[in-house]
Amino acid sequence: MNIHIPEHIAAIKSYQPGKTISQLKKQYVWERVAILWNNENTLGYSKKSMAAVMEVFNRSNYYPDPLSTGLRKRLAEKYGRTPDEIIVGNGSESILLLAIRALCSGDDEFLTSEGTFVVVYNWARMNNVRCVSMPMTEGYGFNLDAIKSRINRSTKVIYLANANNPTGAMIGKQELTTFLETVPEHVLVILDEAYFEFSQSLSADFPDSLAFKRPNILTLRTFSKAYGIAGVRLGYGIGHPKILEAMNKAKLTFEPSTLAQAAGIGALQDENFVERTIENNKKGLAYFYEQFDRLGVIYVPSYANFVMTVWESAEQVKMICDELMKVGVLVRPLGGKLEHCVRVSVGRMDENEWFIENLEKLLSKKEVAIAPEEEAN
Repeated sequence: MNIHIPEHIAAIKSYQPGKTISQLKKQYVWERVAILWNNENTLGYSKKSMAAVMEVFNRSNYYPDPLSTGLRKRLAEKYGRTPDEIIVGNGSESILLLAIRALCSGDDEFLTSEGTFVVVYNWARMNNVRCVSMPMTEGYGFNLDAIKSRINRSTKVIYLANANNPTGAMIGKQELTTFLETVPEHVLVILDEAYFEFSQSLSADFPDSLAFKRPNILTLRTFSKAYGIAGVRLGYGIGHPKILEAMNKAKLTFEPSTLAQAAGIGALQDENFVERTIENNKKGLAYFYEQFDRLGVIYVPSYANFVMTVWESAEQVKMICDELMKVGVLVRPLGGKLEHCVRVSVGRMDENEWFIENLEKLLSKKEVAIAPEEEAN
C-alpha cells in the first residue's frame, strides 16, 4: 500500500477492544457478573428516557434536527442559560474533540495533566496539536501550580477533569478560583464535569464551573453516567456563544441522532432516577471504603462513581484483574503512570459485594501484596 499515513496519525495507538460481555460469559461460564469497569450506571436508565425514544422511533427514516433545538432548550432552562450557550454531541468526549478541532492550529499547545481521561491525549494527537502533560500531585490530582507554570504564548487550551477520571481526585472551589484568575483570557479552559451529579453530592467544596461565567471556560457534561444512557452517546458543552459557533462549524451535521436527542429530553424529566443513582453511589463508596480499610487496600478517596485502588506493580494489577474476570468481576486495569492502579466502578450493592468477596479471596493468597500506604497519600 503506497498511501502515506501522516505521522501524527500513525503515532496514535489504535483502540484495542477486548472481548464482549457475551463472549466472556461463554468463555468463563460465570455464576454471577459484576460489570464494574467503565463507570456505567448499573441501576439502568430512566423509563421516561426510554418512552421518549420509542415515541420518536417512527421518525427514524428522517434526519435528526441538526440544531438539537428541543434538547438545547431544555438544557438552557435547566442551567439558566440561553440555547446558543449550549452545544450537544455524541458524548462529552465528542464536544472535547470539537473544541480541539475548531480552536487549535499551527503551534498551539494543549495543556493538561498526566493520569487524566486517556482519550484527551489521542484527540490532541489526532488533530496534530502538541499535548503537554504535567505531573500529578502526590494525591493523584491535577497539579494546578505546575500547569500554571507551563502556560506560555503557545498555550491555547487547558483541560481539567473535575472530578478526575480515572483517579477520582477533585479540585476544590478556592483552588480552582485562584487558578482561573491566573489564566490569560486568550486561553480556553475546558472543565470536564462528566461526574458532576456525583461530585456535587459528595462534597460541598465541589465547584460548579458554570458559576464562574467566564468567556474562556467551556464546561463538559454527559448523560452517560448519572442519567444511565451511556450506550445512547449523548453529551453537551456549555460556553460562550462565539466559542460554540466555531465548534459547530467543525461538527457533524446530524450529530446527535434523533433517538439520542429524545433520550436526553426524557432523562431530564426524571430527577427521581438521578437521585436514586446518587444515593446508590454514596452507599457504594462508603461500602468500598469500609471494606478496603478492613482489607488493607490502598485507595484514593473519590468524588465520582468509581474508586482507584493502588497496588505494588503492573504485574500484580494484571493478575488481580485476570483472576477477578474469571469469576465474573470486571474491573479496569490502568496504564501509563497509573499502571500500578485498578479502577472499580460503583455498581448495585450485590455487584459491589461480589467484587469484595472475590477480592478478599485473592488477598488471602501470599502472592498478592498490598502497596505501601504512602503511595496514596
